[in-house]
Amino acid sequence: MNTTITWFRRDLRLRDHAALATALQGQGNVQPIFIFDTEILARFSNPSDRRLSFLAATLCDMDATLKQRGGGMLVLHGKPVEIMPKLAAALKAPCIVSAEDFEPATIARDAAVKKALGSDVRFVQVLDHLMKSPRATVKEDGTAYKVFTPYFTKCWRPSIHDADLAEWEVRDAERYADSAASRKAAREAGLKVVELHHGPAHVLEQIGYDYREDNLWTVHDAPQRLKDFVKDHLAPYPTARDFMDRKGTSRLSPYLRHGLISIRECMRASMEHGYGAKWISELAWREFYASILFHFPEVVEKEFQSQYRHLPWKRDEKMLAAFTEARTGYPVVDAAVRELLHTGWMHNRARMIVASFFTKHLLMDWRLGEEFFAQHLMDYELASNNGGWQWSASTGTDAQPYFRVFNPLLQSRKFDPSGEYIRHYLPELAQLSDKDIHAPWDSARPPANYPGPVVDHAAARARVLEVFKQERA
Repeated sequence: MNTTITWFRRDLRLRDHAALATALQGQGNVQPIFIFDTEILARFSNPSDRRLSFLAATLCDMDATLKQRGGGMLVLHGKPVEIMPKLAAALKAPCIVSAEDFEPATIARDAAVKKALGSDVRFVQVLDHLMKSPRATVKEDGTAYKVFTPYFTKCWRPSIHDADLAEWEVRDAERYADSAASRKAAREAGLKVVELHHGPAHVLEQIGYDYREDNLWTVHDAPQRLKDFVKDHLAPYPTARDFMDRKGTSRLSPYLRHGLISIRECMRASMEHGYGAKWISELAWREFYASILFHFPEVVEKEFQSQYRHLPWKRDEKMLAAFTEARTGYPVVDAAVRELLHTGWMHNRARMIVASFFTKHLLMDWRLGEEFFAQHLMDYELASNNGGWQWSASTGTDAQPYFRVFNPLLQSRKFDPSGEYIRHYLPELAQLSDKDIHAPWDSARPPANYPGPVVDHAAARARVLEVFKQERA
């Protein structure tokens, strides 16, 4: 009997699953697989990277569910371009189905895999991670949108119909291959099989990483997290999302990024309640940045606005250390960096404040900031992270004007008025008053265990404005 391989990547769930549902439409059995891609892992060298713990726990959870349905997850470790031809031959698979990726590196990876498979194995890719393919969201003349508002109002939102929102039903009763036999065949083909039955810690041990149990990002309750957000937080989201001292954001981005919930689920849940327009627009920003990266892959390394490709960005190691170690002397910036380091996540308003401070106050290269976020964010996606950093640096698409420089004190006082956010992540400032906590250096008794500001806001603002003016001259 033929075995179709379903290659799971950013879609780690067993419901509303485009690739799995597509594979199940064919004849024969289906074998779900996941690959710990060594070429991707090479960029993330932290042996205790919490995202790998999240992935390991998710894969074990999926495997347990699949076993209840008569199957199991096959997890491999290595380079996909080497693994897939050998696996297809070992399982006698005529077809591999996956969701399509749209980043430059993953596009190249999939092209190499398809070439390596040859003509005997079909490599079928379907849309899942986004509502709309970047190929479909272009102007009438075929060129890409460079500004969000027309992209959203003229193209993306009007193009989404009921068929796009429909659930991909997974009808998998008695359809899975014998996972033990699949593992045996993979080993005999010389592939490194990662065993799941001893739990996530053992999963990571086999690939050279350490497991860290994480109660912040549990993997079994993603659908419930979506329901709770829609029920309790969607209505006040348009205004509450900006305040760092409250639970105003969805905190669903790690689950969406890794596919524990689908973009369709998010859209349906939002639309069913009738007041999710703002959240939908934020989901659209994610797709807009994916489109920008797809059509302009050079933005990975270069400023989107070519006029700014020679800005004198700094790469000051001492200043970078002060920033990454939360020692800038600006409490809202340092609290945000601590939040990232301690939780793997950062409030969206804080991300804007931090990126603006890094690029405008410190005049540091946005690529360094993007890489710092890349190493720690649970929800890291290249397109969104790159787009956000270039927006803050005023070098990207639809970016804030170069002369708009966030004042960290005003931002802190407006979006963390009582200092609750700062106190949570900077307990050394907890005893300061609500007024003084935003600017400890102005208090009557500045705390001895907290540094002074690394730069003066007024001087930094004047400096960056002059730099941009000279570049534009």
